Amino acid sequence: MDTTEPLDRRITAEIAAAAKAAGVSQRELAARTGIPLVTLTRRLGGTGKGFTVSELLAACVALDLSLTEVALRAERATPRAAAA
Repeated sequence: MDTTEPLDRRITAEIAAAAKAAGVSQRELAARTGIPLVTLTRRLGGTGKGFTVSELLAACVALDLSLTEVALRAERATPRAAAA
């Protein structure tokens, strides 16, 4: 993962990777979260704005993930110089 990306993009990448690893399609994730498919596709594709907090939480619940773990994984991708 490119660690120069903003944190919100890295969090989005973590959600996308988790869905792929679980074999959950965007259509299925949209159904599980209640996020419209078009909106979810835009969020995961990095076009437009990122996930809202409620959308992110819904995605985590749908994928049986901890919001904290997703954030920590994304944060670990942050280079030390940028984090300081």
